[in-house]
Amino acid sequence: MRGEDVSGRIAELDDSYVRIDLGRKIVTIFPENVDGWELGREARDVNEARPAGEPDPTDGTAWTVRRYPDKNFQHLDNPYTPFAEGGPVDEPGMFFGRDALMDRLERSLIAGSTGKSIVMFGQKRAGKSSVIEHLQRRLARRDTIVAVSFSLQDIAPDLSVTAFLHRILQSAADALDEVRFEGRYVPEFSPPSIEDMESRPTLLFHRMMRSLVRAMERHKSRLRLVFLIDEFTDIFKEIRRDRIPPQFMKAWKSIIEKKYFASVLVGQDVMPAFKAEFPNEFGVTEDMRVTYLDDAAARTLIEKPIGKERFARRAVRCLLDLTAGSPYYTMMFCARLVDYMNATRSMIVTEADIRTVEQEMLQGERRLTKDKFDNLLSAGDGKEDSGIDPEDTYAVCSAIACGSGKGTWCSRHVIREYGGADLDRLLEDLETRDVVERKEDVYRLRVGLFKDWLLARG
Repeated sequence: MRGEDVSGRIAELDDSYVRIDLGRKIVTIFPENVDGWELGREARDVNEARPAGEPDPTDGTAWTVRRYPDKNFQHLDNPYTPFAEGGPVDEPGMFFGRDALMDRLERSLIAGSTGKSIVMFGQKRAGKSSVIEHLQRRLARRDTIVAVSFSLQDIAPDLSVTAFLHRILQSAADALDEVRFEGRYVPEFSPPSIEDMESRPTLLFHRMMRSLVRAMERHKSRLRLVFLIDEFTDIFKEIRRDRIPPQFMKAWKSIIEKKYFASVLVGQDVMPAFKAEFPNEFGVTEDMRVTYLDDAAARTLIEKPIGKERFARRAVRCLLDLTAGSPYYTMMFCARLVDYMNATRSMIVTEADIRTVEQEMLQGERRLTKDKFDNLLSAGDGKEDSGIDPEDTYAVCSAIACGSGKGTWCSRHVIREYGGADLDRLLEDLETRDVVERKEDVYRLRVGLFKDWLLARG
């Protein structure tokens, strides 16, 4: 390419690079420091130049010309790896975009009554547990609040009425011990053993909670309990499996009405169905839904951990289109991207690099498996939870992906045969859960990576 006039082949001109159309491939060139250009195939060794006349082995994949010498590259630590599989983000430096939600939660809990109950729900892996983690830290800074956090996953698969009530009491005792360890005076509290609660769990629970609340109210700061209970929808699942009696929800309503504590009940997207089945028991709760990050917050999550200067202008936009601002898919993709940058010794990420990393996620040994998208395919853990078969959802999503083709939107008439009589219900569920976006009678899958994964599976 040296010495060749390519002015008529410019496909894209940016202030940091130029892309040139060479017919069967697009070459991205960084125009500064032309001495030391290194030509390499995407996702392979960038220092491996293709000999003149050799057929292009990438089948049209873009080639990138780096503008820096290899010696300038420094290995990047990968800050996304600990969170790439969807675990709670407990690192403040990696937690973005939820300040407004946490402000609202904190205001509602502090300004509301002592029995304030908030229901927070959303897709699996939407970041709900991360919100609870950081909300607890906020509340812990208040001298009048004792924040108690636990997950019902802690007592699975032995979840029962007795186990749940005992977990509340034991968690309160543990939280008070933590506050006492920090040097603050709080009342002593020793819960009964779970064996002692077996015969009369509800009666003993109320006796213990009344005693604790009275002791806290006599404290000079009039201490208040706030419970943050994760995976609360596990109760709904156990009710549907006949492992917990439906009458338990009446007992829960009684607990809320006694105003022993304020609470945030965290659950999956089956929470609306849970509330619909027990409307009286949830009648006084406030709903808050956790969804994708907005563009500004998602962009910060992409750029800040490794540096905004590492991204060519359109690269971040391309990544946002693939993840839709989902913290889960953003963390997953960025973890792969940093690995790719280290493997190829890349200091700058272009749109071509983003597409190469995506292809690695769709094909080959490290391709994504179906379980990575179960949060999009089901509101719970299967048909028994939501009443909707995830395989029906999969068929409709595949139809939308195929129907939109290289475009974005798919007309409803293209997919009508895939959902049968339940198509309206399936599409409404997908729209409610932010899997698809609708404009009149056309639909699109919001997470571009999911769409491309469906297309790759045929």
